[in-house]
Amino acid sequence: MARDRNSARLKVKTDLEEMSLSPILLLLSDDEALSELVRGIAKRPWKLVRQPADGHMSREVFAQPNVRLVVLDDQAVEENDRGRLLAQIRKHFSGNSLLYIAGSQSDANEKRARTNGAHYYISKPLSFERLRYVLQSFLQVQQVKG
Repeated sequence: MARDRNSARLKVKTDLEEMSLSPILLLLSDDEALSELVRGIAKRPWKLVRQPADGHMSREVFAQPNVRLVVLDDQAVEENDRGRLLAQIRKHFSGNSLLYIAGSQSDANEKRARTNGAHYYISKPLSFERLRYVLQSFLQVQQVKG
């Protein structure tokens, strides 16, 4: 009986350690279709952490360990908050890849994304096939970087 409990504790501890070592794809979006697409692509060893994007995200979002890729969907973020949110992402996740998805195409959105370190910019309506290809490419590159 005690042996079974110890075995169960060891399994839980091992699972938690494995999760903490897994590379994280941080998806900042309210879009359910986008979330489903990303969930279908981000397979083990990747761990998907989804958080609605807004201008007032909590510290816990930026304290995520082992984030390797950030996907920001700005559709639910107020225009005035986008630059500040990108600055926070750059501050907390510098060196990580950032994919920026704009709610609509505009030169201002693209310029803001690129000047704030976005590695890829796309606008809605999305070509899911194109986004799938790009996301898979970024995941492969990040996994190789280790």
